[in-house]
Amino acid sequence: MKTLNILFQTAELLAALVGTFYIMKYRVDKLTRYFVYFLWLNFLVEVVGKLPTFIDTYDELSFLKETFLIKNAWLYNIHSIVSIVFYTWYFKENLLSKKFRLTLDILIILFFTTSVLNLLITDDFFKVHSSFPMVTGTLIILISVFFYFFEMLKSEKILEFNKDLVFYVAIGTMVLHLVVAPLFIYSAYYSKENVDFVKIRVIILYCAIIFTYTCYTIGFIVCSRKNRSY
Repeated sequence: MKTLNILFQTAELLAALVGTFYIMKYRVDKLTRYFVYFLWLNFLVEVVGKLPTFIDTYDELSFLKETFLIKNAWLYNIHSIVSIVFYTWYFKENLLSKKFRLTLDILIILFFTTSVLNLLITDDFFKVHSSFPMVTGTLIILISVFFYFFEMLKSEKILEFNKDLVFYVAIGTMVLHLVVAPLFIYSAYYSKENVDFVKIRVIILYCAIIFTYTCYTIGFIVCSRKNRSY
């Protein structure tokens, strides 16, 4: 478990570092820059998410045990919503079809509104990582990726699809959400008593994250080689 934890954090950091090198070396579009900033945000969230562990480990932080910081559910609930909105917006900005773009705009608004209302109505915000944003968000991500692939197949991009960063983002993001969504659907089984499910859940989650960020890193490397060839 510790090895997988280190590997997934390393994969996140590596993708952010390689992405930063890429946007510093080449004149890239704003979308790519925003994507790299988003990767750093993800890494920061994971670092802050370790705070409850630090509070339990170090006596100097024991005064925080009576605060909301003792749990990180609130952080990941906010991040889940921000993440889905960003990915959908990112794919939308890479589309040409006005119908597709309008559809995704509507889905973003509906998703954000319903997700916030769900957290306000239920008591999940500070207690558990809500499954609603991940499950509904996965459907929106799949629609976004489908629109991207559909346009790519109808354009000349298909001839050099492997040199398009968005392609690697689409593959990594799609796999991540397809794998993670079922874990949240069965989140009712996530408890200290159900040790086997907890272990399997963590292993699947970490492996999916490692795969996703490896895709992003490969994308940056491939695009770097493409730029050097010009």
